[in-house]
Amino acid sequence: MRKLLIMGLMLGMVYSVSAQVNFGPRVAVISSNLNVKEGVASVKEGDAEFGYQFGAFLRVKVPVIGLYIQPEALLSQTNSTITSGTSNVDLSFNRVDVPVMIGGKIGPLRINAGPAFSFLTKAESDVSGAVVDIKDNYSNTTVGFQAGLGVDVLKFVIDLKYEGALSEKFGETITAGGNSFQTDERSSQIVLAVGFKLF
Repeated sequence: MRKLLIMGLMLGMVYSVSAQVNFGPRVAVISSNLNVKEGVASVKEGDAEFGYQFGAFLRVKVPVIGLYIQPEALLSQTNSTITSGTSNVDLSFNRVDVPVMIGGKIGPLRINAGPAFSFLTKAESDVSGAVVDIKDNYSNTTVGFQAGLGVDVLKFVIDLKYEGALSEKFGETITAGGNSFQTDERSSQIVLAVGFKLF
């Protein structure tokens, strides 16, 4: 009888913990816009361009207070086009993004916000097929923020978020298309993400 009681308690604890934790894969479409530091008349920013993210998320519900913490680990790829003189400069960035969202529910909606850490793994400029490594022109690590709304539909986790920088900081000077200019360390972006709860 005692063994059955202990087993029942252990199963109840396992169920309780599993009910407070969700984990699964996550993919996202990003619309990003890279700003150029003022001062070069012949260098102009391009329109917002699409990128992508993929990785995983973990959501842990905090008992009693009704909030959750949701860290994510995502591989991110973004692109921007800058006009320098008569040349188009295509900039591409690969990062590992780690947003840590804190949120709660109001009816069916989730509201969340938190810091977003980015680790730059690759950065290149491309002018008419001439590709140059520009990773050293940017910080390896930057910190921004994310804020947005989400909803859970069955096992799907859907979020729409805005991401921005916590400080206005530009990278080192890039020379391309006959001009020298500086761009944001991290671009502002809108993120539409979909995840799937494996448990």
